[in-house]
Amino acid sequence: MNIENARSPLGDFLRPMLNLPAWNAQQGHGSFLTFEFGQPRLVVREWQSSKGDLRRHAYAQGQWHLWIYCCHWRITQDRQQSAHSEDTRETIGRAVVQLAGQLLTAVNVTPQDGKSTFHFDLGGRIETWPYGYDSSDEQWMIRTATDVFSFRADGHYALGPSNRSF
Repeated sequence: MNIENARSPLGDFLRPMLNLPAWNAQQGHGSFLTFEFGQPRLVVREWQSSKGDLRRHAYAQGQWHLWIYCCHWRITQDRQQSAHSEDTRETIGRAVVQLAGQLLTAVNVTPQDGKSTFHFDLGGRIETWPYGYDSSDEQWMIRTATDVFSFRADGHYALGPSNRSF
């Protein structure tokens, strides 16, 4: 299903994100990937350390925050594979940087096999598919200030309030 033309919870949620540039594209822990889309906003988190000291972390986050995790993925540029989720940090880092600035033009999902593809305007693409051993694993989620949409390996999704913990 291509969400650009489909009336569905996924299509309705992601449609405003289309044709926005990816920014702050980076590799996180292991093979986790994150991308920001839309206007930046300042996020400030405060917490007490185990010693009772106040800690604070501030960072910019987009209107839409895409987090890809708990799945296999492949990044291609102009139909050539740039990186795979099992590649080295250096290879993944180079591939992720290629997507920065590219506009997200479409998202396709095939719930039957738990695959999804994020298409970008300058020839970039991210394909995701399940690990194969746990069909309830979330493959990716997109967080806004109010909602979180997550897509699972079994093709099911969840849409809920953004105060859901990661």
